[in-house]
Amino acid sequence: MKKIFITLNFISVFLIMIFSISCAEDPTASIYDVIEPSEKLPVERFYNFDEKTKKEIPYGITVDVQGTVYVSLSGLGIKKITGDSLTTFAPKGPETFFKAMTFGSDGAIYAVRGGIKGIYKIVENTAPTAFVASAQGIADNINDVEYASALDVFWAGGSTGILYRITPTKNIKRFTELAGNVNAIKYGNNNLYVALRDTNNQETIWKFPVLSSDSLGNGQMLLNFSQKIDSIAKITDIAVAEDGDVILCTNDKSIALYTLHPNLSFEELYNGLISGSIYSFVWGQNNLGYFTNILVDVNTDIYKIDLKKNKAQ
Repeated sequence: MKKIFITLNFISVFLIMIFSISCAEDPTASIYDVIEPSEKLPVERFYNFDEKTKKEIPYGITVDVQGTVYVSLSGLGIKKITGDSLTTFAPKGPETFFKAMTFGSDGAIYAVRGGIKGIYKIVENTAPTAFVASAQGIADNINDVEYASALDVFWAGGSTGILYRITPTKNIKRFTELAGNVNAIKYGNNNLYVALRDTNNQETIWKFPVLSSDSLGNGQMLLNFSQKIDSIAKITDIAVAEDGDVILCTNDKSIALYTLHPNLSFEELYNGLISGSIYSFVWGQNNLGYFTNILVDVNTDIYKIDLKKNKAQ
């Protein structure tokens, strides 16, 4: 009996020692201590339109100096996106929708329908009116327009390859006609960048030095997209970064974005994070961009994208 008592006493002392040692050591880290939250995805839905009940189909988009996003909705005019709600910036005019839009220095939106020889001016709470048309010198259907604040002029491109410089007082100057259709035109870093579908149906990117508001230098073709990247996809829009990168938006349902670098190399941008293709793209404040998404051949929502750099000025 004494032997059993000694044995039990020894076991008790041993267990107390083990417990004391385990308590003195750091506790084992839990799964919540070692797994950090994943980074926020650089592409996310910015606004979810009701395309079924309210028939909200988004097309051209633009951003004001405060970073507020505006969108042309098919048959519904131009809407301002504030948080989770839409407010009317301007009612519908003769357009079904606007293909591209840009803000001028006067706070009005300037927009093109595509298929029309002209540019519209839209003042808040007022239906669109003609800004410039054939009477002022527009000679082909305008596909894109952008206001360049550094020069206080608008740049526009048309269906027969004409590049236009337009002042706020409606003075128009036409530059070298490219052989093809201008899909998109953007100004940045004292250059004019043009996405052109040439007469051989080749998608190309051009750069023209802007010598002044009245003068363009010789153009340089930076990329034949159809030969180098994708023989089927179309370039739908472009944007320019301050470091000289050119963002290429496409109608390809699998790879919607590419980056063309100043050394003329290129790479896919956020492949796998964008479902569908892109209709209209705008670079907002700082590193944020926004685009109209096309899914199953229908314009659906607007997405926000972190480009990790600022746009060109």
